[in-house]
Amino acid sequence: MKKLHALAACAVIFPVFTLGIGSALAQAPSMAQTPSATHGTYLSSQPANSFRADELIGSDLMSRTDNETIGSVSDLLFDENGRILAVIVEVGGFLGVGKKEVAVSWDSVEHSLNEDGDGYDFSVTSTKDTLRAAPEYEHEAGKARPAGSSRY
Repeated sequence: MKKLHALAACAVIFPVFTLGIGSALAQAPSMAQTPSATHGTYLSSQPANSFRADELIGSDLMSRTDNETIGSVSDLLFDENGRILAVIVEVGGFLGVGKKEVAVSWDSVEHSLNEDGDGYDFSVTSTKDTLRAAPEYEHEAGKARPAGSSRY
């Protein structure tokens, strides 16, 4: 009789245990996006509707007001949480003489897919004259400049 009870208990417990483990594994996220306590979260590809910093840095900033190029993005300013605060835009000058950098709030920059569909266009409502009249962005004194950079 004891063997029958043990067999019945196994018949009930084993499927419950197996189904519990199976459903837990089925709900686990894929390895490519699994958070790790020591290394963070991994992506296996670039998410849709996103762009890399190198696609923004060096791109022209257009004026939505008069549809002309008003400067080029030379750098990005991030907060401590990794959000973009501003784009640093080089404006004015000729052959590098007389140019200055202006920090334009990221909230005022509009980005849209370009006509070719392979990148983004960046624009603001400001004009070239508005940016020339804006205060120059001052890099924080004592900060080390990036290797190979002569902008600061």
